[in-house]
Amino acid sequence: MIKLFKPISFVKTIIMIIGIVTLMFVYVKAIPEVNHLIEIDHMGRKVAMDVIHDTEEKTVIAIVGDVCKYKNGVPTVNFHDYSTGYGALKNINKQTCIITKSPVPMASDRKYRIGWTTEVHDHILNIVNTKMTYDEVKALAGHKVAAFCKDYRSMHATVSPVIKKLRRDADFTSSSALSYMWCVFSSCAADRL
Repeated sequence: MIKLFKPISFVKTIIMIIGIVTLMFVYVKAIPEVNHLIEIDHMGRKVAMDVIHDTEEKTVIAIVGDVCKYKNGVPTVNFHDYSTGYGALKNINKQTCIITKSPVPMASDRKYRIGWTTEVHDHILNIVNTKMTYDEVKALAGHKVAAFCKDYRSMHATVSPVIKKLRRDADFTSSSALSYMWCVFSSCAADRL
């Protein structure tokens, strides 16, 4: 009888198994994760969203649910590229894309998985109402944000935190001159466009 194959040693078998398990772990780790998150802000507003986060790529997409029940609530789809530090809030109905520095850092995977949070940082967006070209968006925020905002009227905004006194001001929280948008762990007020 002729032997065509040599028996594989136990050590080589273990090494192959470790290699296969490592490849599977690396492959699974690179897949973006989708979680449902409900934010409850200091005014008791509940905002549901789906959050797609990719720790390897350092990106987060938030698809904000129906916020029309809140005065001047604007439903948005948001993208953050934490490798550049920029994000964009996309208003599909008005075909606008507001590009700004991400006001909060990328959270841990655990925070996205938890399901609900009361950690909501309030911000004000000061929008520069000048249309940016694709190349201008790319130069400012990187190619991923530029691709996300492609075919939309893109504008830059500066973001600043809301001071506590202003947060309690009834005129601020119910102003008809402001639009209110939400993202992961933050909410923003901006002049209506």
